[in-house]
Amino acid sequence: MCAEWNERTVAHMLRRVGFGATQEDIKFYLDMGQTKAIDYIINYDRIDDSEVDRQVASANLDLSKTADLILWWVIRMTFTKRLLQEKMVFFWHDHFATAIFKVKEEDLMLKQNQLFRQFALGNFQEFLLEVSKDPAMIIWLDNFTNKKGQPNENYARELNELFSMGVGNYTENDVKEAARAFTGWSISRRTKEFMFETNQHDFGNKTFLGETGPFNGDDIVRIIAGRQATARFISKKLFEYFVFQNPKDSTIDKLANVYLSNGFSIKALMQAILTSDEFFSEKAFNSIVKSPVEYVVGSLRMLKAKLDTRGKSGDIINSLTAQGQTLFNPPSVSGWDGGIEWINTSTLLNRLNFSNILASNRASRGSTIDPKALIGNAKLSTSKDTVNFFLKQLALYDVDSATNKNLRKYLDSNDDGSKGKFSLTDASIDKKVRGLIHLILSLPDYQLN
Repeated sequence: MCAEWNERTVAHMLRRVGFGATQEDIKFYLDMGQTKAIDYIINYDRIDDSEVDRQVASANLDLSKTADLILWWVIRMTFTKRLLQEKMVFFWHDHFATAIFKVKEEDLMLKQNQLFRQFALGNFQEFLLEVSKDPAMIIWLDNFTNKKGQPNENYARELNELFSMGVGNYTENDVKEAARAFTGWSISRRTKEFMFETNQHDFGNKTFLGETGPFNGDDIVRIIAGRQATARFISKKLFEYFVFQNPKDSTIDKLANVYLSNGFSIKALMQAILTSDEFFSEKAFNSIVKSPVEYVVGSLRMLKAKLDTRGKSGDIINSLTAQGQTLFNPPSVSGWDGGIEWINTSTLLNRLNFSNILASNRASRGSTIDPKALIGNAKLSTSKDTVNFFLKQLALYDVDSATNKNLRKYLDSNDDGSKGKFSLTDASIDKKVRGLIHLILSLPDYQLN
């Protein structure tokens, strides 16, 4: 737990468990106190999230179209009050990476997304079993071709390597035997639902991870879920996603024990992570590079942007693609590489292009922000007041004094570069303040979670 519960630590927590923190969010959780705040975030089933459903309904989306499906999820991420649930759905989408470019069925991708939402903090054994029966996953990893006498190893291999235990914790023979266990796990062409084809299933004995029996896929999942290797693999992946890279072995051992002693509960594991000393340590602050989705959605959320659903927000979708992350379309079964890989000459330029368009757009098309509404009744009489206000608005509490000074210098400069004195007027809000927002969104600090 953190030593001091303040705006900075609350903002850090909300960046990790959600997609950015508005000032209203920060005040809400600050006033709640740390213990109650974490309990509230974890037990999100109690939170009324009907406003998101209203936002989605008002957008009048056609979810049989990929662009509208992406926008549907962006709306949920931007406006949800169930912060951790949506962040976990995003995590599982990368973990069980499945892509529309091969599945080719938007309704199946939507169904999978809702599965992730249902089991976001659920029992990992039950979750893994449902993923194994998920039609999008069956198509993605070709398990519909997995037949008795001609096993297809694709799903069995990724189940062991990427979804549960990791390399080094199983043998090639374990993969072959697991594939046999999943023979006949297919989908109905008529209903597009999971279907067990009895005549295509191998009912013979299999030996998997040292256990022998006439195993089905259910048995393989049961064996995997209870392994120490699975406990450590899932604990480490969640810790590195929410806290920082390369944790101590002792930290992961402790979390693995939480997983195993709580019946494979992801909820118990996340509770342990969010209440750990490491989560609020200085090492954790600003240690993770924002993904394009975190960058874009966080900006929309914190700047209270108005999404142009009439134009289906092509600006958002196109920008995410240009930055290297298209929702529902991870590049491979390994998901996105993430980390510093998000930042290169091309993707960084496209981040800055997005921030420029968002900050400067005054048109009736595309996503827009209203700087005057953001300022509201705040008393901002100087460049210093204004810079500090918008740094807080974008949840930046660690910007150094030199950067702060340069931002103030921008506000105090005339159009020709000569020295001036900033004053808050409608004209300066529409020009200088928009420029300031763009500069803050472009800071190296803002690229970090």
